[in-house]
Amino acid sequence: MEYTIFVPVIFKEDKLQKVNSLLSLIESKVSKQKKIIVGIYTNTFLDEVLLNQLKLFDDCQVFIYPNSNFSFYEGPYIEAVTKSIEEFKPQMVVALSDEFMKSVLARVAARFSAGFAVDCFDIQFDESFEKFIFLKPAYGSNINAKISIKDSPITFVTIKSKSGIECLYKSPKNVEISRKQIEIENKAGQISFIEKIAIETIDNKLESAKIVIGVGRGIKDKENLKYAFELADLLGGAVGVTRPLVDLGWADKELQIGQSGKIISPDVYFAFGISGAAHHICGIGKPKLLIAVNKNKDAEIFKIANYGIVADATQTMKSFIRVFKERLEKC
Repeated sequence: MEYTIFVPVIFKEDKLQKVNSLLSLIESKVSKQKKIIVGIYTNTFLDEVLLNQLKLFDDCQVFIYPNSNFSFYEGPYIEAVTKSIEEFKPQMVVALSDEFMKSVLARVAARFSAGFAVDCFDIQFDESFEKFIFLKPAYGSNINAKISIKDSPITFVTIKSKSGIECLYKSPKNVEISRKQIEIENKAGQISFIEKIAIETIDNKLESAKIVIGVGRGIKDKENLKYAFELADLLGGAVGVTRPLVDLGWADKELQIGQSGKIISPDVYFAFGISGAAHHICGIGKPKLLIAVNKNKDAEIFKIANYGIVADATQTMKSFIRVFKERLEKC
């Protein structure tokens, strides 16, 4: 029996390359005779240059669904993915894990009364029960929880891509890329857009940065975030935050590091005003150098830091900026 796996992709240019890692994982972990179908949903034209970013495997089918109704809310994507699943009838739906995709797939899975495992990092097959299981970190990454889906017609799962994963690809031979129309009812009339605010674009390559300036509630005020960005700019690094700063509205979700945020792997990690909660620490990987600054001498972060400074986080950031500027001026 052929096992059908459907991979939905909501188009973002940087996401096409990440799909390769996901396909590599599927190829290596699902040994059954399988058919992989990739569906790309986009409101823009995808040229050959963009499509060439996909280094696909043998016999992988790719369908591009262009539709002007695709925008920045979930409704049209929910309809489109639902129709694709009804057509292809997969046993498993696997997607890259991000907040928007999880929101879409949660509602699609509910329509099929299907189980949904989120933010996993690996797939295994349990031979004794003839069932796929999914691994995700739990208890501050101290254990890997095994998740299985029972009595579900389709298994839905999102995989969290890890920074720095290198994948080996076969040379594509029988890849089919087709454009396909999909009818989506325009439900824009049911939604009233009051205001659209474009957030300031910050070139903050958090997942690939070798130096990361991490900040927590210890910086005391949203305005003090500017010092983190100034220090990151001096060092050629990026800024990451703890979940409380996102919950307070001080920082965008894209900057969050941790179990419910991004997983990073920097060489150097500065922790300013971060207590060291397990769900944040599990997101920073194993940096070669961890420098922690916290007013509380008993903070958990000091237990794993290479160097610890008991001091005010914001004032120390300012001092670091001044010192690094002086050093760089002499170079």
